Amino acid sequence: MLRARKSCRSLVVSSWNTQITERIDRPDSICILRPTRRRDLNRNIFYIVLRGAAVIRPIEFHLPIVSSTNDYARELLRSYPYVWVSAQHQTAGRGRKGRQWLGDFGANIYASLGIRHSLDVPVEELSAFMARGALAVIRVIRQHAPNIEARIKYPNDVQVRTPDGWSKIAGILVEHEFQGNRCLSTILGIGINVEQVGFPDTIGQRCTSLRLLDIPANPSVLITELRDLLSDLMSTPWPEIHAKWVDELSRGIRRMRIEGDSASWSFVRVLPDGRLILKNEVTQIERTISDGDTVRYED
Repeated sequence: MLRARKSCRSLVVSSWNTQITERIDRPDSICILRPTRRRDLNRNIFYIVLRGAAVIRPIEFHLPIVSSTNDYARELLRSYPYVWVSAQHQTAGRGRKGRQWLGDFGANIYASLGIRHSLDVPVEELSAFMARGALAVIRVIRQHAPNIEARIKYPNDVQVRTPDGWSKIAGILVEHEFQGNRCLSTILGIGINVEQVGFPDTIGQRCTSLRLLDIPANPSVLITELRDLLSDLMSTPWPEIHAKWVDELSRGIRRMRIEGDSASWSFVRVLPDGRLILKNEVTQIERTISDGDTVRYED
């Protein structure tokens, strides 16, 4: 639960998840008190001083522990139109369809971008959030690991090639809130394995991290890079984003199998609304896929 108190110069946000110990002044528009250590999280206050008439960049929140950065961003959107939330640890992180997203304290990137829409959002723009998130993540990975092959796995994973095969290194979770047919808000959550060295068998797929790839990286540095890349992509028109997304997916997909079908399928294109078009390699019949869980990559 968040409580806000507004004065003529500042906005004070109280929550159960933040411990303030350090003040960070920024020259652009925001002054943030950032949490720097892990403590009893019962009485906490987050101060934000707005220095301009409007805040163009997302208001940033960094926390030591949070249940989920997506959930925290959702609460913040009740008071702010545009937020960036990052944390050192999530106690209830999740992926698509409620799957657990596990990670050690301070070892990885846990971040979410939240937007409260003031205008109607076209259907194709909703899939643009997933595309922008995936493009931002794969750029960050390539900047730090230029000699390692990386690909976007439809619809929301980023994988790298390891000696054992393709392994997941990052995931994107996009959640929309609707009222009737109108999208009220969108939250784009991102998790990247940076210094994690162990993964439970319950995950059900191969996973890796930058550290396991012998790539030195600091999560706090990567979070800043990710935020800046994502900000740039948010201002990039959807047709340009769509073209880049399709290019990445076409390079990453060789052959696929559809659940319950033994045939091999090849990539054709991605529709503007984010659905995937595959073609049966024998019959040449095309099929539309809207759920990434119904397809499996063959390589």
